[in-house]
Amino acid sequence: MSTVRGGRTTARVLVVDPAPGETALTELAAFVGLGLVPTVNLRRVADAHLRARIGARYRTVDFDGFDKDQLATHIEDAGRGFDAVKCRAGIPLSATVLERATADTLRRRLVLVGKAAAGSDTFDHAAAQRLGVTIRTTPGANAAAVAELTVALMLDALRGVSRRANALRVRSWTDAVHDLPTGSLADARVGLVGSGAIARRVADLVRAFGAEVWVFGSPRFTAERAAEWPGRRVGSLGELLAHCDLVSVHVPATPETEGMIGADQLRLMRPGSVLINTARAGVVDEQALDRALRDSRSGPWRAAVDVFATEGPSFCSPLADNPHCTLSPHAAGMTWSAMRTASHQLVDEFARFMKGADMLDTRVC
Repeated sequence: MSTVRGGRTTARVLVVDPAPGETALTELAAFVGLGLVPTVNLRRVADAHLRARIGARYRTVDFDGFDKDQLATHIEDAGRGFDAVKCRAGIPLSATVLERATADTLRRRLVLVGKAAAGSDTFDHAAAQRLGVTIRTTPGANAAAVAELTVALMLDALRGVSRRANALRVRSWTDAVHDLPTGSLADARVGLVGSGAIARRVADLVRAFGAEVWVFGSPRFTAERAAEWPGRRVGSLGELLAHCDLVSVHVPATPETEGMIGADQLRLMRPGSVLINTARAGVVDEQALDRALRDSRSGPWRAAVDVFATEGPSFCSPLADNPHCTLSPHAAGMTWSAMRTASHQLVDEFARFMKGADMLDTRVC
């Protein structure tokens, strides 16, 4: 993977998304300290002053990291190749991209991809394993941030904060006070689908409001583990959906969770209930949720959604014009604190990999 200059190991890393703000400079300096030579993509760096500071210290490029062909072309880098790629967004690391990044014609082949986030469902893990590319992420780094927005969305759905504000903006006091009084988290039963770090943080937060917590977790969420939680373990998703006032989804995108909550599951939810999805779009069927929200007899009363099948500038969703759903632009984990933590953890992951793995390649740059 690397060459030796002055007794020091060096390797090339393509930084598709640097950390936000000043943390970008700290992150890049940390990579240099590990013996990595960064090339930095400035496409998502909006601050002109920061762009100039990065450009004064490092080689820079500017491309759309969400475009497969552009991504692969820049990893190939006219035959020079990269040893590592760092990102924080869901870049499309498909089998084709990985094959191009590890081709024998490159002077360096990709061996490590690090994402400063928990999920990596836009990566082809099977292809990465086949081609010898290690994937590292930062699970838990954004747990507090996602939990905070989850609770905020619960409160908005229950109390109607955003829709009442919109009514007042058009001078409609009557619409603003419609449906008062409202429900609250106090004395509500909150059901959590998932038993990871985010779900645990949500459990702690809603308990502080006086809510009761039920949890439907993975097979690893045994009775022994559940005993450490501030809530009740339930044995089936159906039981949780049928008996909770609010249901919040906190599972990763996997073949097992794809379409986990569809029309049949939504019909189990009690009248007046609320569904929150800050996990992954594929877990909850958007079309089914849209239909259920428009028919009070077939599902939840309100919903709040932070994740969509089509995001970014081409955003579209059947929920976009649904008056019973609060929308959020996949922003749950995007706090300064969470993103700094994720950046620091990912640098540590790179350091552990470089220390424990054979990163040397007989090819030279």
